[in-house]
Amino acid sequence: MFFLAPADLRGLQHQKDTRALEDLLRRRELVAAFGEGEVRGLAAAALLFADYAVLHADATLHIDIPEAWAAAVWRLGRGTLKWHLDGGRAADIVDEITTKEPRTWLEEWTHHRSVMALDSAALLIRGRGGDSLERAEFARLFAAGEPQKGLGAFLAKARPTYS
Repeated sequence: MFFLAPADLRGLQHQKDTRALEDLLRRRELVAAFGEGEVRGLAAAALLFADYAVLHADATLHIDIPEAWAAAVWRLGRGTLKWHLDGGRAADIVDEITTKEPRTWLEEWTHHRSVMALDSAALLIRGRGGDSLERAEFARLFAAGEPQKGLGAFLAKARPTYS
């Protein structure tokens, strides 16, 4: 899993060079991004292109460059124009709005989720590798015991804990 913290996004905000965004789009693991303050430019594009986009409740999201609009379309598809005409609310385009601090949010979000399984899902979705890649990836997950942890917790009526 790759986490783009607010400081990482701020580093992208005023850049004109899109190489950092292109590098982000080439990543194979799950990308989670957390924005706070004013999020605009390539930072907005990176936030919206992330697999899981989180904004702090006090943050403001500005879709102000073509790359950010491309990311909005990637997230919303044909509903992008309606979203924009209806006021372009950030809560309707990101996955989560929170009042938590970035590291606290990340620790809580990953605590009951298998990062290995999330990375595998991201790899499969991005790679469109077909049945043989899926079989190999699921074999790897089962060999590592990830599904058994979740199933054991389900049967015990408890939340799984992944380290």
